[in-house]
Amino acid sequence: MMKLTSFIATIVVFLSFFTNSATAQLFDESTIVKHDTNYIKIYKDELTTRMFLSRKQNGYTLSDRLLNPWIRYKTNDNLLLGIGYTYSFLTLNLAVKMPFINRDDDIYGKSKYVDLQSHTIFRSYILDLYIQWNKGYYISNPDEVFETRSSSTVYPYRGDLRTNILGLNIQYLFNSSRYSYKASFLQNEFQRKSAGSPILGIEGYWMLGMGDSLIVPGSIPPRDFVDNVPFNQADLFNVGLNGGYAYTFVWKESIYLSLSSVIGLACAQSVMHNTETSGSYRSGISLGINNVTRASLGFNKNDFFIGVSYIGFTMTNLAGGDNDWISYSTGNIRFNVVKRFKLKRSIKILRPDLWIF
Repeated sequence: MMKLTSFIATIVVFLSFFTNSATAQLFDESTIVKHDTNYIKIYKDELTTRMFLSRKQNGYTLSDRLLNPWIRYKTNDNLLLGIGYTYSFLTLNLAVKMPFINRDDDIYGKSKYVDLQSHTIFRSYILDLYIQWNKGYYISNPDEVFETRSSSTVYPYRGDLRTNILGLNIQYLFNSSRYSYKASFLQNEFQRKSAGSPILGIEGYWMLGMGDSLIVPGSIPPRDFVDNVPFNQADLFNVGLNGGYAYTFVWKESIYLSLSSVIGLACAQSVMHNTETSGSYRSGISLGINNVTRASLGFNKNDFFIGVSYIGFTMTNLAGGDNDWISYSTGNIRFNVVKRFKLKRSIKILRPDLWIF
């Protein structure tokens, strides 16, 4: 366990060092690198403000075959109301749980979470950072898991089940002079014409899922998952490369649809523990498959924007046994209403292109 944790820590430190050492260059690059003004308009001295409705989702899945889920654990998602702003490279958002709406704890149980996701978008680079802690999951597909189930509308709930995830993904855009991620997801740029870009990146993730009792309780009919080894804790980690493509369709410089998907193949290991018996099961070096998908649809004008966006992440590890898999997923769907305000003077501390060295 110590070797596993140390290895993941080393990878995260390495990636963090790479990020920090390139920070000045990235900040500078976000506003200085040449772009084709026929394709991209940059709002340098406009303050981009937004109000949004957001719904975050988290899932923890055991599968006895790839793309064939067996047990789907999900958190009870909440609808959030938020405000935020973007200026240059800095974006801040704040959201709170909406009152009088999220009242389904009696059906799905109560979930708690700490979510420190960060999706930092520069001109040619995207940095996705995941630091999450979730507690309280319900089984979202009980009819497929249990042989018999009452007609009750209450879903089986595991208040003791919790997950932690730590990960970093760094991606490079090859056609950043004509394609803008910021236009679709930060709204402080404007995509004038349809364009796309290949993407290549490096990533490293660690996920811990555990409960006070067995993750596959005795009430669930066995499926020979990891040879029916009982476990209440699963450590997953993987490190690898990813690649994909992003494209934005633009119609009359007003309506746009942006789609992006990146798939990663990783060197992985999964370790299942039983903390009561001190037993463990290791998959050895195996395969990890990761995915980051982004989509955005909206109506855009010079001073305002309205639209919906989605960012989803999935980490899937081969857990051993006969093609058994464990995956963790998180997603955020958001409805945005954006207004841009022209500032009378630049905020120089946030404008690297105005810095004098």
